[in-house]
Amino acid sequence: MMRLSKRISGLLMGGLLSTFCCSLSEANPIPQNEPNWYAPDGYFTSLVQELRGAMKTGHVVSIVQLGDSHIQAGYTTAPLREALQASYGDAGRGWIGWYSLYGSNSPRDYRVTSSGFGWQRELILKPEGVHPIGVGGYVLSTRTANSFSVGVTSSAHPFRELRLVRTSSSHPLATFPLSDIRIGRFSTGAYVVDTLSWNTPYTSVTLNSTEGEDTDEAVYAGCVLLSGKGGVLVQDIGINGAAYRHYAFAEYVEQLALLEPQLLILSLGTNDSYTARFQVESFTETLEQMLALVKAFLPRTKVLLTTPPPSFFRRASTHYVTTGRRRHKHRKKVTTTSYVFNEHAALVSAEIMRCARQHGVAAFDLYAAMGGQVGIDSWISEGLMAADRVHYSREGYERQGQLITSALQRALTLR
Repeated sequence: MMRLSKRISGLLMGGLLSTFCCSLSEANPIPQNEPNWYAPDGYFTSLVQELRGAMKTGHVVSIVQLGDSHIQAGYTTAPLREALQASYGDAGRGWIGWYSLYGSNSPRDYRVTSSGFGWQRELILKPEGVHPIGVGGYVLSTRTANSFSVGVTSSAHPFRELRLVRTSSSHPLATFPLSDIRIGRFSTGAYVVDTLSWNTPYTSVTLNSTEGEDTDEAVYAGCVLLSGKGGVLVQDIGINGAAYRHYAFAEYVEQLALLEPQLLILSLGTNDSYTARFQVESFTETLEQMLALVKAFLPRTKVLLTTPPPSFFRRASTHYVTTGRRRHKHRKKVTTTSYVFNEHAALVSAEIMRCARQHGVAAFDLYAAMGGQVGIDSWISEGLMAADRVHYSREGYERQGQLITSALQRALTLR
């Protein structure tokens, strides 16, 4: 799969990016009474109106937070989901990643299981695969002859509707309990969405392969759970190890339209900065490419950029020590681990904030809000950072999520 189709590459090289930059760079910021925050004047007015009317009209407002391993675990996004759904209505759990089916970690507020065989996976980290990458940043496939079932459980968010994402050549799945099904109501690129619905809410259902279907493939990319009521969906999509360069291609960004996001939160940058060969110019080019693609495929979607949290490079040094005396001497290998602060994360954060102002999108400087290189010591002493000095504990991610939530909520009040 090509990173950029010729059509999109031509648009970017031929003026879309420059037009995007010039038309939005003239936007004025809101008053700087929210530290570490930027947004153009009136940027969230339409989003606030949609949120306030969601419960009354039965409308669903979709918010997607896209990121890396900091997001895949689900802890960072949870505070925003809880806060917005408490204020504007619970439209459901939203996107459900089938991470566990290929052996990766997943949020703990839902569970996906499978029986019958092992799935073959393809990840966005290496998108030159057999199948197009799905909206969740992965795709799962098996032979059409295999009989299988997939169990989906969401105890905290009962649902009346499940939207299954599959390739157009794959057959729909039957369900237990039995449901009404609308085939391929939504379609984007290589994928279609089947809508399965029930008269009463469920917390667990089973998707089953059907026998006798004359299809070429069995390829699936996850599902979306809806409560059947108006309100807000706050959805997390993350792939361990992902950077902006992995998401910034047309065939992927096009898939995000399946979730119809009114707000897209881009929470990336750690893996972009986590290399000795880091160059600001290359990062900026990729970030601007991502923004241009979102503008092209999701023209009505508001964008919020968040900067990466502080991190450290891990250094391991080896030396030998001699123990014992005379004939009993022997050499012992000793490995010492040290950590060097990742100063590239500060450069990435500054560039994200600069690009937000230039391109007229919202941004929150999480790096600065956490205190940067100075403030990270308190996070470590409180046990909020993991031993690898890159990831964080559950409490650490939740605190990051609370910082983002607080900033966004105040911005929604200011509009």
